Amino acid sequence: MRKIDFNRGWTVRCLTRDEGERLVNLPHDAMIGEDRSDTSLGADNIGYFVGGDYEYVKSFDVPASWEGRTSIFEFEGVYHNAEVWLNGEKIHFRPYGYTNFYVDVTGKLALGATNELKVIARNSDQPNSRWYPGTGIYRPVSLWVADGRHIALNGVRIRTVDYTIGMVEVTVKVSAPGPVHLDILDGDACVASFDGEAATDLARFTVTVPDAKLWSCEEPNLYVARATVDSDVVEETFGIRTLAWDAKTGMTINGERVILRGACVHHDNGILGACAFPEAEERKIRLMKENG
Repeated sequence: MRKIDFNRGWTVRCLTRDEGERLVNLPHDAMIGEDRSDTSLGADNIGYFVGGDYEYVKSFDVPASWEGRTSIFEFEGVYHNAEVWLNGEKIHFRPYGYTNFYVDVTGKLALGATNELKVIARNSDQPNSRWYPGTGIYRPVSLWVADGRHIALNGVRIRTVDYTIGMVEVTVKVSAPGPVHLDILDGDACVASFDGEAATDLARFTVTVPDAKLWSCEEPNLYVARATVDSDVVEETFGIRTLAWDAKTGMTINGERVILRGACVHHDNGILGACAFPEAEERKIRLMKENG
């Protein structure tokens, strides 16, 4: 499936206060710009921000040639009690605010016309969280589209079967039976190729990667599985590793004992608010690794 960036050209307005509509790009945290008050119902759990309900709207054109096309919206994070409306019709409700969700709009888009996507995030029901949650569409939105026979969204899965010989299992879920091609890439080099068949909606490959380089915390070696179905191509990055736990040895990665160290890391980025920016997320991981 083809991924279309759907993060620009939105408007947002507060539904619980008399505030004007403004143009924004996603990801967007509406709470970080709110007033703060010692009478805030969320109090110190949300930094004394007031909290509110917000409406996001985006208009977009859909060509008539999209007839019969599979179309799915992905929302990576909306806080919270999210309502999704398409052309005036409520088509989805997602109460939980910390995970992604999908909305299948296949056959629901107005072809050859301008469509309106509206998302309402309701966060005036304070208190509702034990840390700063933000408000609104705080992670990216994408539109996934596909024509004809294609690989399903999130349809390529890789599982390590035997790390000692570099054996992995790759499954490819497709929209209709037929041939499936698989390549395993190490950087730019193709190290293995296979032709298979999906008798129903799934093709399964058992692959032994030659001279496999294992994934570990110190050497996170990665490969790419590239699946091809007709004109649809999907690439997924993976590492060859097996994780196990037991009461005697604790956690092991590829048979080696690893002491798990971590921290209580919340989803927000401090003064940046709840928005998930790649550079900020990478900074968190870098700081944690530098501190052992």
